[in-house]
Amino acid sequence: MYNMKAVEAMVGIPAGTIRMWERRYQIITPQRSESGHRLYTDEQVELLRKIVAKTKEGLTVRQAIARLETKETTNDAFASCVQAAASFDARQLQQIWDEWMSIYSLEKVVGEQFPSLYESLSRTGSLTNAQRQFAYTVLASKLRAMLFTFSSASKQTALAIAHKGESLPLLFVAAYLSIRGIRVVYMNGCVSVADVFATVEQVKPAFLLFACEQPTDEEWLARIGANVACTVGVVGKGTEQHPRYIGKTKAEWEKKLHL
Repeated sequence: MYNMKAVEAMVGIPAGTIRMWERRYQIITPQRSESGHRLYTDEQVELLRKIVAKTKEGLTVRQAIARLETKETTNDAFASCVQAAASFDARQLQQIWDEWMSIYSLEKVVGEQFPSLYESLSRTGSLTNAQRQFAYTVLASKLRAMLFTFSSASKQTALAIAHKGESLPLLFVAAYLSIRGIRVVYMNGCVSVADVFATVEQVKPAFLLFACEQPTDEEWLARIGANVACTVGVVGKGTEQHPRYIGKTKAEWEKKLHL
């Protein structure tokens, strides 16, 4: 781990610039010493070096970050995830994701990286369905752990229901809201309309979120959405044209849910 003075010397830019990049672009989230001083990992220092090198080539900082993320995250890290899934290697998947979290903010990982990885795993033809489902299971476990880790007593509550079973798109939103400080009540499995209304009455959520994967799910949702006062959102494949669809990434969620 390196302190700010060491990173200044290694990267060649002043501390004020590094702190500004952290705030403005959320590219890295340094750890803190017991006295509150920033501490940077080797991976974070290397990322800063690459951004500096790209800016010297004439790119803006934003362009440099976008190019690095597109090239390295999508091509390298996603490929590593596919390889780990093909080997049924949960430890390797966890290590890759932990590395992302040591470099980027949690909001970025959960709201951008994970949804993109999910799409990548869904499209790749190099995995069997068993290997793909294995990766989904490990990712779902990671996200559920986040829900408990960041559970809060916020006045705002989100009720997230996957009433036909586990839904990664819904878990992405739920974990993101939890990280943002919103209390999330998440459940999966068969939940009746009566149970939903009873839970809404009890927890009084600001947001009621559903995972819909089948036409019958939309019929179930319509019966509920017309009878609650909170903001209702839908995620899931095939629901992109639904009027309550809230998108796949944090930028869309923030816009549709007015966060």
